[in-house]
Amino acid sequence: MTREFSYVWLLPLLERPWARVMADLPGAVAELKIEAPLPEPLSLRELLLTALGSGSPYWPRCAAQWLEQGFPLDHGLCTRLLELVHGKAFEQSVGQRLGALAKRWQRQHLPTP
Repeated sequence: MTREFSYVWLLPLLERPWARVMADLPGAVAELKIEAPLPEPLSLRELLLTALGSGSPYWPRCAAQWLEQGFPLDHGLCTRLLELVHGKAFEQSVGQRLGALAKRWQRQHLPTP
């Protein structure tokens, strides 16, 4: 029986600048010394979603920094961000930052009615 990989193991990647992690993702992951088998391919989007839904004030702040540093948003991620923001899942300052990022992405990428 195999267990599904938990992206919680990778949360410490969010403590590093997004560009640095992306420049050497295999090296950054290796530094964490995770013994569990890693999924192929590794989904940084899933890592971000894990951080946002962690219930901790710390990991959403780290996820917000990655998004502000250029982590690519998409429609599904924006939708989830806004759901969490409207559900008051984050500290106020983090919620405001994430809400602004999601709304900006929507203005730039979705057709206006």
